[in-house]
Amino acid sequence: MSYRLRVLGTVVVLVAIAALVWANRHELPAAGRALRHADPAWLATAALVLLLWTVNWVLLQVACREVTGAGGYREFGRLLPVTVASLGLNLAVKSGNVAGLAAFTADARRRGLPRGRVTGAYLAAAQTAEVAFVVTLALGLAVVAWDGRLERAEIVAVVLFAIGLVTRVVALVAAVRSREVLRRVWVWPGRLLDRLLRRPERPRDTSAADDFYEAVAEVRARPLRAVPAMCFGVLVDLLGAAVLWASLAAVGAGDRPVVALVAYAVSTLFGIVGVLPGGIGFVEFGAAAVLASYGVPLGVAAAGVLVFRLFVFWLPLAVGGLLAWRLRSPRE
Repeated sequence: MSYRLRVLGTVVVLVAIAALVWANRHELPAAGRALRHADPAWLATAALVLLLWTVNWVLLQVACREVTGAGGYREFGRLLPVTVASLGLNLAVKSGNVAGLAAFTADARRRGLPRGRVTGAYLAAAQTAEVAFVVTLALGLAVVAWDGRLERAEIVAVVLFAIGLVTRVVALVAAVRSREVLRRVWVWPGRLLDRLLRRPERPRDTSAADDFYEAVAEVRARPLRAVPAMCFGVLVDLLGAAVLWASLAAVGAGDRPVVALVAYAVSTLFGIVGVLPGGIGFVEFGAAAVLASYGVPLGVAAAGVLVFRLFVFWLPLAVGGLLAWRLRSPRE
């Protein structure tokens, strides 16, 4: 039933996107002209910021590994391709950033690292990124509310995002405060699969859960060591907004960093609550709607958003997917 609902939701979104494009087809020539005459200097700036954005994702991962004892900053070079592969997996699958864990567990298996600690570091990074986005979202919504442009759709999206975030935090806190609770949570997916396949329940190894528990215990014992990770998480979003800013400037949509920040925050929020991987359709709609509300012509706004999505979605998806395919090899 869940699969059918996802398929139905995908069809509905695609039909809505097609209808929206058709209704605004008169803006397509303007979007085409904006793309053809895009400023190379601003495009180069967007590409440079994208590199910094990628670097910050790696720094977020190594900072969390430093805190949890799974590694540290010295792993930056080695974890660069692993992190990019993880980003690609998360963009390809709507999983709440869980899909990207596969790249790190494969790397841990090749290097003989404790899987629980690696998992703990990755989940800490994923949770830090979500909490850090709250800072960016708060800044963006504060500007929207100040300008009187806060719409009902944005309020609903905020509520849905908050519910999901609080649910995950509560579940994580409940698990890490008790080793036994964490063990039960850890083996639950395997036991559920046994029941669905109607096969005898098998004993499950909980050593990885114990490693995870100990890794998170180190974070609780020294919370100040998590400050760098939070800073890197916030920088990821600020650099993402900077990519949008440079993309908009490239197509002649104006050089307004605050507007870019608002559009980034709202569009990312819509992408998180959207049903499609990578927020396809939802991000584009959210960003274009915000930009149009600030007086950017819709065709030019659409061109800027397309450039932005090329940088932060399609390129990481392609490169990350290729790296994920290569990293699945058991060779060192």
